[in-house]
Amino acid sequence: MKNIRQIGLTGATGMIGQRVLSFLVNHFPESHIRCMARSIPSGRAYHNVEWFQGDLMSEADCMEFVQGVDVIGHFAQSNAPAISDRHWPSDLVSNIGSTLNLLEALRRRNESPCHFLFASSGGAIYGQGALGQEIFAENDSCLPLSPYGIQKLAVENYLHLASQQGWLTATVLRFSNVYGALLPAERRQGLIGVAIARMIEGQNIQIFGSEEIVRDYVHVDDTVRAVALGLMSQEHYSVFNIGAGVGHSVGDILQVLERVSGREVTTEKSDFGKNSFRLTPRVVLSIEKAKTELGWHPLITLEEGIADLWKSANSSHGS
Repeated sequence: MKNIRQIGLTGATGMIGQRVLSFLVNHFPESHIRCMARSIPSGRAYHNVEWFQGDLMSEADCMEFVQGVDVIGHFAQSNAPAISDRHWPSDLVSNIGSTLNLLEALRRRNESPCHFLFASSGGAIYGQGALGQEIFAENDSCLPLSPYGIQKLAVENYLHLASQQGWLTATVLRFSNVYGALLPAERRQGLIGVAIARMIEGQNIQIFGSEEIVRDYVHVDDTVRAVALGLMSQEHYSVFNIGAGVGHSVGDILQVLERVSGREVTTEKSDFGKNSFRLTPRVVLSIEKAKTELGWHPLITLEEGIADLWKSANSSHGS
């Protein structure tokens, strides 16, 4: 792999960010990795990782963070589709505002252009699409149905403008539904990780909407490989869907959970509360562009990924 002198990461304590950091430590041992976080996590220290305590809402912190960085992977996000509709102004500021602080710092620094990798959302950005549309490609119209999706699309457009102006290059990865980590049982997003947590605790699995809703599920370890390739990209500006390229309904996921666990799953209907956002009935991503131009394709099947997560989750809970 190409050597990168200094890598910047935001959101390195999140599900994808943690895996990205671990991958970079192992595969880029000569690179210096600077991670921004509001509080420094405890645990294992790596010789080539620097934790920078700062806030993306601070212009001064962002300016200090970007000094000397060759590439940035931006994974920080303070909302999710289910909660992004609660208060539009604050949600906008905490997500687009913080990202623009980071971009403005890159624009103002007196260094060569940085390569910027942005974690976007293939699950939220396309919306419902044309009537009867089965699969979404990167050049399809984007009509998001949540503020979360609108914000992701807005940042993509800012990055495209910045690349045209010449002060950065950018890779946008539109992730589908990423799974592969156990999630809090009370969480309202992340069906597979939440469902396994609730099964272990003997709780019903909450179903939002219908069991017929179809999504494209991709394992987090597969997304990390895409991130590594995107960080090394030499393209001026590029957008890639990162998913499995096939759809599975909520009902399909429940059946897989029953097979890998040997248990009968129990469910309950739920909703996102007042002013809940609209769930798109079907979102499946075309990944042909990522295969041909990025040299990436998923390696972990849905059943393998769920089985591994079930096994590791039960081991960690001593059951």
